[in-house]
Amino acid sequence: MNCQRYIFELTSGRLAEADLPTRAQARLHRLICVHCRTFTRNDEALSQVLDTWRERSVRDEAPQPGDPTPR
Repeated sequence: MNCQRYIFELTSGRLAEADLPTRAQARLHRLICVHCRTFTRNDEALSQVLDTWRERSVRDEAPQPGDPTPR
C-alpha cells in the first residue's frame, strides 16, 4: 500500500470497513511510514476537536431552563 492509497482509505472511512488483508496492509504501511503515522495522529486529533465542537454546538442550541419559548 502506498501513501496516497492509505490516506484515501483512511479519510474516506473505507479503512474501518475494509477486509482483513487491506487492514493488515494499512497497518504495515503505517508501521514503516512516519508521514502516514503523523497524518493518522493529526486526523484523530482533528476528529476529536470536531466532535467536541459539535457537542458544544448542539448543547448551546438546546433550549435552556428559563428560556422564552419560540413562537
